[in-house]
Order: sequence, then structure tokens, then C-alpha cells
Amino acid sequence: MTSSIPRLVLLTTGLALGVGLAQPAPLKAAVVAYTFDILIDSGPLQPNSYSGSFAYDTNTFNLTSFSFNFEGTQYDETDDPDASAVFDNGVFLGLEYSVGSFPQFSFVPGFFDSSDASFAYDLEASAGRGGAGSLTFTRIGRPDISAVPGPLPLLGAAACFGYSRKLKQRMKISIAPGSSHSPID
Repeated sequence: MTSSIPRLVLLTTGLALGVGLAQPAPLKAAVVAYTFDILIDSGPLQPNSYSGSFAYDTNTFNLTSFSFNFEGTQYDETDDPDASAVFDNGVFLGLEYSVGSFPQFSFVPGFFDSSDASFAYDLEASAGRGGAGSLTFTRIGRPDISAVPGPLPLLGAAACFGYSRKLKQRMKISIAPGSSHSPID
């Protein structure tokens, strides 16, 4: 029995070190995509409607893509480098995106959820050329999270460590003076 214990300790230690030193794959951000629809309900563009799409990185919430055609101009994520998807305690509130040149417009996130989100615009600097609209967001598909590593390497290392501690205790008991087992069997 005692001759197999050193081999088990060596095997367990090697397994624990191998699992503990294994480098998990780096976290890859998932990208989540949405479409949006705008219904203008005030101002000179009433009752026009617009639509577009965007995607964001789940680690940073920064936009990875944005496509919106407003008043004959195509806008993308480079027109507002600080644009982002806005969340509060995991609840999607909407999109934060603004363009400061005329026609000016902003996507304003909701306060409680995305149903409160709105769109505001100003066609020119003169009064009475602005308005607002309601926003509806629709999520497209599911995010790709297949590259996110799970807790398996850590659980394996913990199991190996616990098993090696039990083996060490069994070895101390079997080798201790006065035990019923002799060190040489």
C-alpha cells in the first residue's frame, strides 16, 4: 500500500500543476446586434419614420457598428466615437448616440427601460425646426459567447488540491509511530 502512495501523490501533484498552469483562452467579447425604428411624433418631420441598426461589444458596451440614414445622410459608428449601448443593472435602456452638425440628432436612452428611449432632432439653428420621436428596439439573434471559458479548470485544480491533501493525511497516519500499518508492506 505504501509503495503506491508516493506514485499517487506524484500523479496528483502533476495533475494539479498541469491544470493550474493551463492558460484558459482569453475572454472574447460577444457582439449583440439590434435594429431600431423611429416614429417622429413632433416637429416638421412628423409623421415620418426611420430605421437603422447597431451592434455593441458586451465587454465595453461601445458600438461596433451603426447604420442610420437621416435626411439623406448615412451615419455610422465613426460619426460618434463615444456612442454606446446603455444598461442599468442588466436592463437595456437604449442607445446613446449624437451628431452635432446639422441636421443634429440624438438617441436618448430610457430611464427605466428601452420603452422610455427617444429620438430628438434639430434640422437647423432657427427655432421651430426641431422635434422628437419614439424608438423601438429589436434584438437580432443571440450573442456569440462560445469563446468565453468556463470554470472547469479552476474546479479541476481545486478537486486535485483537495484530493492531494487527503492523500497526505492518509500517508501521515500510515507512517506515524504506533499505527497499525508498517511503512514497509
